[in-house]
Amino acid sequence: MESGQSADLKALGARMARAEPAEPVAAMPDKPTLADIYRLRLLRPIKSLPFPPAKHMIQCATLAMRAGADEQTVLACLLHDIGFAVMRPDHGWWGAQLIEPYVSPEVSWAVRYHQALRFYADESVGYAYPEMYVQMFGQDYRPPAYIEAAYRYARNHRWYMGARLLTLYDDYGFDRSAEPSMEPFLDVIGRHFRQPEEGLGYDGTPVAHMWRSIIDPNKPL
Repeated sequence: MESGQSADLKALGARMARAEPAEPVAAMPDKPTLADIYRLRLLRPIKSLPFPPAKHMIQCATLAMRAGADEQTVLACLLHDIGFAVMRPDHGWWGAQLIEPYVSPEVSWAVRYHQALRFYADESVGYAYPEMYVQMFGQDYRPPAYIEAAYRYARNHRWYMGARLLTLYDDYGFDRSAEPSMEPFLDVIGRHFRQPEEGLGYDGTPVAHMWRSIIDPNKPL
């Protein structure tokens, strides 16, 4: 005779297998590209975020391109908040890890350290402490020690300005009425993002599982 616990587990498994997806998503190509993932996953709202992350990132990249920034900076802007698709806390670190196999070290470095640099003004480029952060954290907020340490490290690094310019374009990229397009950035992606032949999530890199979690966020296990 089946034990009560075993029966409960079987019933739970059956319910999970039959459950409707929490957030229905569009079908993805067999070999997803970065553009596919932005178009089919990141241009839609993500739980706990007030905006679709790709919409904001494309706005930031548009500002960088219009300002005449180099293509590495434009790409960093286009990718800087992609970590939100995996995890909200420490999204800069998550995002940098997610893209490291596919971009230059300068781009992943900028994505990693923009999170810390956002908390510290730099008048030399016209970057002020964000008013949004005053609303989020309070007037007297002081970042945790690891953020301050990351800032001090980045401030003296030879790649500092790439990450700093990213924060500048980031600060102004929150126009909710804008309708951004990936089209202007496809050539930049083609030149500077190493798209795996097998498709993102299926190329056997140490971060492939992270891409798969974005591609299919409703898998029960």
